[in-house]
Amino acid sequence: MKKLYAGAVLVVCTLMLGCSNGSDNQPTVPSSLTVVPTAAPEGAAGEMPQLSFRVTLTEPQSQSIAVTYETSAGTATADEDYLQTSGRIDIPAGAIEGWISVDLIGDGDEEAAETFTLSINASGNATPTAVDITGTIANDDTACDMPFSKDPNPWLVNGGDPLNFAHRGGVTDFPENTLYAYAEAARAGADVLEMDVYQTKDNQLVILHDLDVDRTTNGQGNVVDMTLAELRALDAAYWFVTGAGTPHDRPDADYSFRGIATGDKAPPPGYSAEDFRIPTLEEALARFPHNLINIELKPDLDGEGDYEQQIADVLRRYGRFTDVIAASFVDEAANNFKAVAPCVYTSVPLDQGTILVLGAIGDGVMPPVPEHIAFQVPPDTSQIGEQIPDDFFLEVVTPDFVADSHAANLAVQVWTINSCEEMLRMIDLGVDAIMTDQPLLLERVLAMPIGERKCE
Repeated sequence: MKKLYAGAVLVVCTLMLGCSNGSDNQPTVPSSLTVVPTAAPEGAAGEMPQLSFRVTLTEPQSQSIAVTYETSAGTATADEDYLQTSGRIDIPAGAIEGWISVDLIGDGDEEAAETFTLSINASGNATPTAVDITGTIANDDTACDMPFSKDPNPWLVNGGDPLNFAHRGGVTDFPENTLYAYAEAARAGADVLEMDVYQTKDNQLVILHDLDVDRTTNGQGNVVDMTLAELRALDAAYWFVTGAGTPHDRPDADYSFRGIATGDKAPPPGYSAEDFRIPTLEEALARFPHNLINIELKPDLDGEGDYEQQIADVLRRYGRFTDVIAASFVDEAANNFKAVAPCVYTSVPLDQGTILVLGAIGDGVMPPVPEHIAFQVPPDTSQIGEQIPDDFFLEVVTPDFVADSHAANLAVQVWTINSCEEMLRMIDLGVDAIMTDQPLLLERVLAMPIGERKCE
């Protein structure tokens, strides 16, 4: 007798009776089947890497699920950029995952990312959440050894609505820094996915905001002291409460995403357990090849892993240069990154930014800043109290600051704005982006007709 977990129900299967969810008259719980859109580097000339699509079920089934598939050309050309492929995979009874692989054809041409479509059909007790899935072949042939050009600056909105930056994917809307959060924020309309990147004990790049895992996961310890395998075993949504973030004092029932990462609870349709674990930077780049991304560089705490070089290398392999901003409070990290990835867009780091902001107050003129694309600043210094004297206060985002920044061809991206009133104030000031823990709220504000925007 084999016991299979299906949602919150223990499914008991026997060869004679088949499966039930507690009653012999009830069938196995139906499952959603999802094939995740993904990207992969194309490889060098003569290489044939694979682009692998993850196929997942929300519920295990008593009988195997057959998935047939076929590729079709998009901007990528069949048998020139990838091998035209068709076939079938089977997800065995009791399993919840399979893979579909497509061979890519490498070359040495510098070109934009190209796409093809994977069309699927599933048999049995599983319903696809989508039948046409995009595969993206990333350009990995650009050396990224030349400074970028910001004429024009693509991150300026030029009088339009500001970009909606989903801070950590939406700290109070979704379980922060998870693939689920980023996917849901993007689906809701967020323009930019903001993520923080730390380096693990074994020099892997993971997405997490804090130095340690204590606040968001069911584990304890500093990221730098843990391996990727140890981090991946944790539940990154363990302490999340919708609308509240990560309080640790709520009734168990409030933690509605707890247990998905560890397989104790079925994921929502369209997602899998992996979407609720601590992701790697490469997983995020593969999952969101067509979304703008903001990467916050953290200090290289052990100084042994070539942190900035690793980030530069993975961005180059996925061809992510002008649709990414690398940001840091730490001038050393920002400068180290700029030295190894001059073509990647970056924001002005803290110390340099402070000098520029103070020097341009009033009649001051902001000098050209050719190495950076944007300011990322709080509305005032109350949000950076730990980094300034207690008796110092300065309103940073003012009409004068916005005008000076735009005159210097720098976008103004403001954090962390979580109230409707402040969002409207920033819009009136003409900022280029608003970073928020509540991208759903900002999306509702931006959806209101201009001139009719107001707070409830």
